[in-house]
Amino acid sequence: MFVLLAAIHKSQAWFHGRVSRKETQRLIEKQGLVDGMFLIRESQQHAQCFVLSLCSKLKTKHYLVIPCEDDGRKYYTMDDGVTLFIDVLQLVEFHQINKGILPVCLKHPCVCVAL
Repeated sequence: MFVLLAAIHKSQAWFHGRVSRKETQRLIEKQGLVDGMFLIRESQQHAQCFVLSLCSKLKTKHYLVIPCEDDGRKYYTMDDGVTLFIDVLQLVEFHQINKGILPVCLKHPCVCVAL
């Protein structure tokens, strides 16, 4: 059951799997460089990590989402464990309401458009 919950982000429109940083920037630019436009992808440099890519003030910024363990439970954090999330979906939902460490709230999912 935990494996299913841990992978729930894979069905979300904002999740892009293993795309490069360059491709991410191209996708966000293509959809309008709007403040709050975001996507999440798997990190190509850090195993088990994700990257939250977010548009703010016409620039795309990238934030590493790191898995960590506390009392034998797995969590995700972007601020060295100050704020912990049980999965990537919870992290996104939190940041749609609260900026946290981000310059703006997550507002517009950058969706993968099939051509």
